[in-house]
Amino acid sequence: MASKRSNSGLTFKATLAQISVPASSANIGPGFDCFGIALELRDRYAAQVLDDETFDVDVTGEGADEVKKDAKNLVIKSMLRGFEHMGGKPRGIALRALNVIPHGRGLGSSASAIVGGLTLARSLVLTGEQYMSDEDLITLATELEGHPDNVAAAFYGGATLAWSEAKTSSTGEIKVLAGQSV
Repeated sequence: MASKRSNSGLTFKATLAQISVPASSANIGPGFDCFGIALELRDRYAAQVLDDETFDVDVTGEGADEVKKDAKNLVIKSMLRGFEHMGGKPRGIALRALNVIPHGRGLGSSASAIVGGLTLARSLVLTGEQYMSDEDLITLATELEGHPDNVAAAFYGGATLAWSEAKTSSTGEIKVLAGQSV
C-alpha cells in the first residue's frame, strides 16, 4: 500500500476508504435525546486523500441538489475536524457520497455524515486508531452534532444509550437477547 506523509508527521494512506453508516432515531419515548437506535437505511461514503489542494465532492441520492459540494460539506468538515484532532491535514480530499437517508426527517442524516467523515479520516491515516480512539471519535462527533444520541447509534449500530457530562460523551450498547423484545 502506497502512502503519503504530511508535514505534521501523519502518514496518509493512498488508498480509497469506504464506509456505510446507518440512519438512526433518537426520539424514543422517555429516552428522548438519550436512547438511540440504528435503522436499516445506510448512507455510503468513499474518500481518498489528494495531492492537489482541492475538495472534489460528488453526491448522489437524497438531498444531492441541496448539500454543499466543497469544504462546507458536512462529511468534509467532519473529516477535517478528525484530521485536525490527529495532528495533520491532507492537501485535498476526494469524496463520493451515496445518500439514502432523508434529510430533515429525524433519521440522523447529519449524525451519519459526521460519523462517516470522522471514520473516513481515521481510516485514511496509517495507524489512525492510535491517534483517534472510538471514545475520541464519539466525543468529536457529539461536539459537531450537539448531542450524542444519534451519533452513538450511527457509530455502534443497534440500540444505544448516550449522555454527555462535562465535555465528554458516554455511551452504552443495549444488548437484546434472542427471543426477547424491547
